[in-house]
Amino acid sequence: MSDLGKNALVDEHRAAVLLGLAPPELRWFSRVLGLGFKQENGESSRTLFTYEDLKRLSSAAAASAK
Repeated sequence: MSDLGKNALVDEHRAAVLLGLAPPELRWFSRVLGLGFKQENGESSRTLFTYEDLKRLSSAAAASAK
């Protein structure tokens, strides 16, 4: 990870690990909050998150656990 600035991107798998969420939970929070974006390369696509997205997802996940 050479670019650790606010514009650095994290893929869905790494985001799930960092947040301690299962990938389906992460996708649900992402969809509900409108966070993350799809990057498409030909036939494949992946969801990417900024660190700001992860911060907001973390807060939402923590609030829902109460």
